[in-house]
Amino acid sequence: MKRIKKTPIENKSVLNEAYDYPKQVSFTRGMRVELGDVTMLFISGTASVNENGESIHPGDIRAQTQRAYENIKALLASEGADFHDIARMTCYLADFRYYDEFNEVRNAFFDGEGLSPYPASTCIEARICRPELMVEIEAIVIIPTDRPK
Repeated sequence: MKRIKKTPIENKSVLNEAYDYPKQVSFTRGMRVELGDVTMLFISGTASVNENGESIHPGDIRAQTQRAYENIKALLASEGADFHDIARMTCYLADFRYYDEFNEVRNAFFDGEGLSPYPASTCIEARICRPELMVEIEAIVIIPTDRPK
């Protein structure tokens, strides 16, 4: 049976892998899917965690949002991509009362990256995997397959 080539995305200097957690979690930080001349990167829900898998900045939506974007940036860089390559993002907020603060950080981050237009995006209120986490973000990215990492 023929299959599309897939390889995991990681950047252990910023994020450990879920299977490295003391209690294993069944997901990969991201997946690279090669489709001929085009490669798609699927970045899993990414939150304010450090290289040891520990939640950081509890109670601070601004710092958590910034860290989530920095973590995504590092995952993208490991594949030779950046925020200009993101086609779509889905943002999950534990409480929509924090939307304005989240959105201010998001806009400042995107502007700092020089994005125009911004990626397509949806923001959803949802429970996050850990009670101290306030935001989780996932992304779909499209790059040329021959782009160097």
